[in-house]
Amino acid sequence: MKLNALDLNLLLVFDAIFRTQGVTLASQELGLTQSSVSNALGRLRDYFQDPLFVRIQGAMQPTPLAQNLSEPVKAALGHLRQAIEERRQFSPSTSQRTFSVCTSEVGQRVFLPKLLAHLSQVAPSVSVSIVDIPSDRIDASLTSGDIDLAVGFFGDFGPNFYIQRLFREHYVVLIRQHHSTIQDSLSLDHYLQGSHISYLPSSASHEAVDHLLDQEFNNLGVKRHVGLRVAHSMGLSSIVSQTDLMVTVPSRLAETFAPSEGLRVLPLPIDIGMIDIRQHWHARFHQDPANQWLRAQFQLLFQA
Repeated sequence: MKLNALDLNLLLVFDAIFRTQGVTLASQELGLTQSSVSNALGRLRDYFQDPLFVRIQGAMQPTPLAQNLSEPVKAALGHLRQAIEERRQFSPSTSQRTFSVCTSEVGQRVFLPKLLAHLSQVAPSVSVSIVDIPSDRIDASLTSGDIDLAVGFFGDFGPNFYIQRLFREHYVVLIRQHHSTIQDSLSLDHYLQGSHISYLPSSASHEAVDHLLDQEFNNLGVKRHVGLRVAHSMGLSSIVSQTDLMVTVPSRLAETFAPSEGLRVLPLPIDIGMIDIRQHWHARFHQDPANQWLRAQFQLLFQA
């Protein structure tokens, strides 16, 4: 007896007859004709080689085999209905889902505080897992569903992906409050002659900006002096506040460093343009209610 020889639609008929104890009531519940339900019952009897239901005193009473089948069939149909309902709707107030979001260290520092404060109000049991993976692996992870969203400064992943811009970002310079040579403002000469921190996180989302800086320095006939290269933002503010090193970072990252940390935020004296911070998702999940809800939260909180 092979499962692939059974039309699984017949299980709906089996369940309806078992619960209603009649072909007529089952046909009414299923929206089928009585002859269709009788035909389906006949096919079930042929498959199981058992009458399954016997009419006793006007009701269809289950045989021992049907009695044994009733709970597994009911459970299987229940799981299927639940999966379909969850596909059709997403209830953030009761969901216990964990969303996986790919973003950089910068993104984690910029997005998470506001996002988590918001989720605590509208989706208290939803959790978030932040991953920071190389950009050449993000498309595969979005395709497989290992991550739900990629949010940040990423290139296009191809025709099977959707993109939504959240905001445009510009860059600023962080220096310490009592810098030995820079006072109230940062001149182009001070910037070109200063010692810089090159910040290259593992996701490489900042790498393009670092290349733009090197290119701009070359265009001005100056080689950028890099006194330190780092892959993490942790400790960045302490390093800057205790040295004459300067670092060029997104403005929203700079805003997360408190003035009490002994830092100043100054305009970048060269023009490297602006970048788009966007959220990316795969076409497989474009209509998924949970993914739609997550994207809507980022749009609500961060789109400008």
